[in-house]
Amino acid sequence: MPTLIDQIIVTVTDTALIKVEGADSHTFLHNQFTNDLRMVNDQTSQLSSYCSPKGRMLALFRIYKQDDAYYMVMPKSIVEATIKRLRMFVLMSKVTFTDITHETIHLGLSGPQSSEILQAVVSNLATEIDSISQHNNITIIRTPGPQPRFDLFGPVESISALKQVLTDKAHEADTALWNLLDIHAGIPTIQPETVDAFVPQMVNLQAINALNFKKGCYPGQEIVARMHYLGKPKRQMYLAHVESDILLAPGASLYGPDNEQGSEHKSGTVVSAQANPQGGCDLLAVLEIASAENSVIHVESASGPAITLLPLPYSINA
Repeated sequence: MPTLIDQIIVTVTDTALIKVEGADSHTFLHNQFTNDLRMVNDQTSQLSSYCSPKGRMLALFRIYKQDDAYYMVMPKSIVEATIKRLRMFVLMSKVTFTDITHETIHLGLSGPQSSEILQAVVSNLATEIDSISQHNNITIIRTPGPQPRFDLFGPVESISALKQVLTDKAHEADTALWNLLDIHAGIPTIQPETVDAFVPQMVNLQAINALNFKKGCYPGQEIVARMHYLGKPKRQMYLAHVESDILLAPGASLYGPDNEQGSEHKSGTVVSAQANPQGGCDLLAVLEIASAENSVIHVESASGPAITLLPLPYSINA
């Protein structure tokens, strides 16, 4: 079985690709999302999120541009609800949303030789985080990870041909291992169970360049800005491990010691979790900072298996 440090190639099956086009697409999207869309171009992608008027995240996605269209990559599980809501606010704007998932393949490449392997077939490969390269109608994005990592999106025929070349140089792995790499990179995922659960700072969006405090208005912006400029955060996202075969679901509760009344005290919420090939389960979780610093956190109940906090690959205060 491939491990996190191996050279792996993955056909990612749980993401959707949405094409956004129209004369007003840039202005419309810029006014809806937490990041500054003016930074997205043919060479640079970004993570961004879509919030409710209360500042709670409804979706988190990667967005990139090719020619005159934008492309949003997000979990299949939330795409229908997200696009339905965005369309409600298009009104007279010239913007269209098209799900092109069935026309494309999402391929992932990760491992110590990823850059060298791609450079052998892709001229002028961009290797900075979030940067974009193009090759035979394939978009290649350098994404964060414990090893050099690339997401590739393209038509079935083009991706299939490239995969044949790459498969000779990497172990095939499944989507679960790819999602585990996201966890180790400290990149959260919003699923139906966690829609409308977190303000962006709770899942560290300010630390992964997915949140811009100077870009101007968007739904929930006042609440997000108030937390940044006036508030002191009480919760943030942590990377953790639990020595248990329990695969925690998004939205599952985590518990600290019993409070003074003797009842269980909910200390946090699971954002995402995956089995680690070396045993146990790795997870991202939004925890009360006070509980994380001063208590032992448990899964399932206050007497369940304890989690061990691990260092994130970035500074929270970035």
